[in-house]
Amino acid sequence: MQSKQRFISAVLACAFTVLLAGCMVGPNYKKPVVPVPPTFAGANASSDNSQSSIAYTNWWKVFNDPVLNDLETQADQANRDIKIAVTHVDQASAFTQGVRSQLYPTIGIGGSALRAREAQNRPNNGNTAGRAATYNDLQLSLAASYEFDAWGRIRRSIESARATQEASQADLRFVTLSVESDVAVTYYNLRQTDQQLQILSDTIDTLRQSLDLTTSLFQKGLSSELEVKQAQTLLDQTVAQQHAAELQRAQMEHGLAVLLGRTVESFSLPAAPLQALPPQIPIGLPANLLERRPDIVEADRSVAAATAQIGVAKAAYFPQLSLTGLAGYESSNAAHLLNWQNSIASLGASVAAPLFTGGRLKAGVEQAQAVYRQSLAQYEKTVLGAYRETEDQLSALHFLEQQADAQGRAVQEAQQAQAIATARYKSGLVSYLDVVVAEQTVLANERSAAQIAGERMVASVVLIKTLGGGWNGTATP
Repeated sequence: MQSKQRFISAVLACAFTVLLAGCMVGPNYKKPVVPVPPTFAGANASSDNSQSSIAYTNWWKVFNDPVLNDLETQADQANRDIKIAVTHVDQASAFTQGVRSQLYPTIGIGGSALRAREAQNRPNNGNTAGRAATYNDLQLSLAASYEFDAWGRIRRSIESARATQEASQADLRFVTLSVESDVAVTYYNLRQTDQQLQILSDTIDTLRQSLDLTTSLFQKGLSSELEVKQAQTLLDQTVAQQHAAELQRAQMEHGLAVLLGRTVESFSLPAAPLQALPPQIPIGLPANLLERRPDIVEADRSVAAATAQIGVAKAAYFPQLSLTGLAGYESSNAAHLLNWQNSIASLGASVAAPLFTGGRLKAGVEQAQAVYRQSLAQYEKTVLGAYRETEDQLSALHFLEQQADAQGRAVQEAQQAQAIATARYKSGLVSYLDVVVAEQTVLANERSAAQIAGERMVASVVLIKTLGGGWNGTATP
């Protein structure tokens, strides 16, 4: 008996020693290392990076568009995807609190009331002189249990839960940034469509004048019916294009309403042709991207959570040390239940260690290590994708600017050719077919110019998103 007591005392002493030493099995988190390019290949060396910083919560103000500002504010307040992401953060926070609670004792209060009758011929009935007995048993007790986190299982679980919570917060920022960029992209696509509708409307007015001219010449015998039909056909084709553009605008407006958390019938946006030019966006250093982009931060926190889970799995190999206690009162008479003489108490310690699990513990460690390798690969993939996306948008802005300049010249040349063809037709030097071709060319080039202008604004929005929604700063909020 004494040897057993000495053994238990030694185990408890060892447990306290290990606990005080703060032993934690498993690897500690180390920030993943990925190659960082010294500069962005598509960056303009002459770009002004001294522009004041744009906060993560209002990056869209760089476009200086009051309508866009209002739309973004509405989306931040009512978008359903953002609300869903907020609930994920709340769930992760509550889970972290639940895991952290394992560091503290579990204390509960309980009570019971029992009235029982024991048989006369029961075994060991000497206490009642061999007679049947009926009695009350009343108990009121306070019970406590506590697990010593000797090997860091609970602390590693807290590390994992906290990292998961931080990942959910980064995901909220990523969802918010995605919604905000979707609002801006849809808005500028809609404005581009407004510009094309204006071009189509102006062209239709011109074509109606051309139809009136060819009809008048035909009535005077100076033109053929073929030219009248050509003019009418071109007018009808352009009207059909106008209706197609109106359909596109309606669908974009519906999509924008959903992004704002509103019903389709309750939202409308007055037409306003696109007139803005892309803002100058300071891109900063490539290394800043690792801390600015919320999806990279989320992937990094997933690596941290997976690292901690390896320690949780390894802690299962070691003994689990627990302490339990009970204190209270027991009596057969309710009036004397709380007397000191009727008090009860117990205190115990237990040690449970696995001896044979059929490979379950080893499999748990291997699974945790595999999850870690997966999260690490996902982090590296996210970082590489972030650099590629940034380079894509830098290239897009560069070449779209050149394309816009060339397209602007093409529009001017097409308009001059149309004026020449119309004048020559009125003089009877060419057929109306030359005018048709010239007018089609003008319309196509003007619509292309409007499309390029919209693409430049969209590319600016997407670049801001790839930069993490801000610049001149590194920490994601």
